[in-house]
Amino acid sequence: MLDNPHQRKKEPQVIRQAILQHAIALAAEKGVNGVSIQAVADLVGVTKGGVFHHFPSKQKLLESMVVSLLQQLDVVIDQLIAQDEQPYGSFTRAYIEVTLEKQVLGLEHSWSAISMTMLTDKTFNEYWIQWLNERLMKHHQTDSDIELKILRYAADGIWLTAFTEVEDEAETLQLKAKLIARSYRAKLD
Repeated sequence: MLDNPHQRKKEPQVIRQAILQHAIALAAEKGVNGVSIQAVADLVGVTKGGVFHHFPSKQKLLESMVVSLLQQLDVVIDQLIAQDEQPYGSFTRAYIEVTLEKQVLGLEHSWSAISMTMLTDKTFNEYWIQWLNERLMKHHQTDSDIELKILRYAADGIWLTAFTEVEDEAETLQLKAKLIARSYRAKLD
């Protein structure tokens, strides 16, 4: 008996991942309010019921999206730390890099989606705070100095300027370079 060429093989993990990636792309483009079950279903090529099979509500889809993005961010942060020859401030430098660079190791859409999501929903902001606190505890030995905290806050402020589209991109890159340079000097000061 031949397989029916019109019947798709069931690959739940592939479909679930596609749903998440399309939700991320929609959130990056339109914000959380732009993520509808129907829009995601259309992009993936499944029914709304197919989306609900994997995520029982829009809220669960968005929560899963944020968790997935933070896991992707962890991978990028860990890669940047592994490439850093100086342990002191390595998390801070990685944080500054992903905060102030529009395209970091494939996170370009993901990072903007995280950013928009964190600004628009308190629940998602709590995921971010938990992620950041866990990373700071993990890197306490190398990144707990107050000077490094100030540099991370400065990066957040520069990001907000860039996010609100009031930025001068060349200036942002210059400021990023200065912050990273100061992260090496902070221990010496």
